[in-house]
Amino acid sequence: MVTRNELISGLSWNTLTVVLQVVIQLVYTGLLARIISPDSFALMGIVLGIMGFAEIFSQVGIGPALIQRKEVHQQHINGAFYTAIILGLIFFLVFVLCAPAIASVYGIPELELIVQVVCSSFIISALAVVPRSMLMKEMRFKIFFRASMISIVGGNLIVGLLLAYLEYNLWAYVWALFAQNVLMTLALWYYQPTKITRIWKWKFTRELIRYGSGSTLFNALNYLATKLDVLLVPFFLRGQLPVMTLTQKESAAMYERSNYAMTQPITVMGKLSDSVLFSGMSKMQDEDARLRKMMRVATTLLSVIIVPTTIFIIFFSGEIIRVWLGSKFMEAVPILQVLFIAVIFRVLSKLGDSLLRAKDAVFRGAWIKAVYVVLIGTGIFFSTEHGMIYVAASVVVATFIHYLMNMFLCTQLIGLKWMDLLLALAPSIGLGLVVSTIAWITSSVSEAMNLPAVVSLLTGLLAIGSCVVILIYSWPQLLGKREDNMLNFLPNRLKSFTLIQRMLARL
Repeated sequence: MVTRNELISGLSWNTLTVVLQVVIQLVYTGLLARIISPDSFALMGIVLGIMGFAEIFSQVGIGPALIQRKEVHQQHINGAFYTAIILGLIFFLVFVLCAPAIASVYGIPELELIVQVVCSSFIISALAVVPRSMLMKEMRFKIFFRASMISIVGGNLIVGLLLAYLEYNLWAYVWALFAQNVLMTLALWYYQPTKITRIWKWKFTRELIRYGSGSTLFNALNYLATKLDVLLVPFFLRGQLPVMTLTQKESAAMYERSNYAMTQPITVMGKLSDSVLFSGMSKMQDEDARLRKMMRVATTLLSVIIVPTTIFIIFFSGEIIRVWLGSKFMEAVPILQVLFIAVIFRVLSKLGDSLLRAKDAVFRGAWIKAVYVVLIGTGIFFSTEHGMIYVAASVVVATFIHYLMNMFLCTQLIGLKWMDLLLALAPSIGLGLVVSTIAWITSSVSEAMNLPAVVSLLTGLLAIGSCVVILIYSWPQLLGKREDNMLNFLPNRLKSFTLIQRMLARL
């Protein structure tokens, strides 16, 4: 049974890993945006979207299956390794052959060679499936942190920026991705040297695939829903033209960058839920009372974090784009403002996703994801001709509907009441109203004083951050009832601080 200390330690290390990954990636892409052409991001958005979707099928969910199983034998490990390698080779060959067709569908000839290089990730990622999964299962997130930092610093900050400086343009992005995948795989095997034997019995592999097939369908539909807009927008923008124009590519790039910015907090929560929450929930999968408590605490915690963050980004999106990507991408500002509304519902939906997977309800959850995909696709089909802001609005509506469906299934699985869920969300709603007022005043004053973008951002961050801290310190009950309050789940070393001790005393 997972202990509270394990969850806290795992959450701490994995939070550090994910946050640093996101920060480094944002810095890297921000620097890259000032060196390579804007349309490069549209092309890489298409390639990475397709590759990411296919990679889920190339591993048939055997990684999550290893994590979810209570007991893992050597034959499970062997089966996972050999299955991943074989499927990785098959998908690599398929995409090498299909690359010309992909380039033709989008009317972008240069996509052919890019796809043929990037699809090598199927083989590289296949080699990493077993050590990565065993690290997650054993909740060794401190080790995973080291491996992640080696790959992202070496791949992006060294290889990517060096090649961009040497004027490799789009190919700097491509080879940085390749180097990052290679370094991650080598680091995982170094830190988690897992024994593989020659014996491979199908019986044990079948046990993994049974769970993995449902997990694959669930994850594939979930991934497709988050990337479908990036894949379809360039296709619909092209219309009947034989080749996509530079203007169309740049328009698609504005949407892709807005989508990328929007997905960063979702990426953080997705990785945390895939590791800490999913691992923890899997170990307590038969304890509904504990799962209900975890859902309440996590909902309050996430909403209190994500609501003020979303409000800040909506009010200061212009300054964010200018500082992060430069003036070439200012057309992305209104798109980002609309898209970020969806972040709240996508982040909270990650809790439900972890629960569905831990309770082995992935097939039921897959139906919800299928509806989500249809809603996204339909919205994009009807809105693209009206502009990217309308596409963003259709994504927000579809995401909200998906959140309601997701939570409905969760309430059925563990007996969680809707009222408990609403009470868990209540603190963030009140906090959001206060933060919105502070953000509006701060942004208006900054605009009137014509402050530089960096100064305006720092002012807004300081004002909103101070507001949140003061509110929580003055009213710690804002974070929930005593038994569900996130302050009770802080590590002991943090509880020793005088301010936190006072807040705990007032609960």
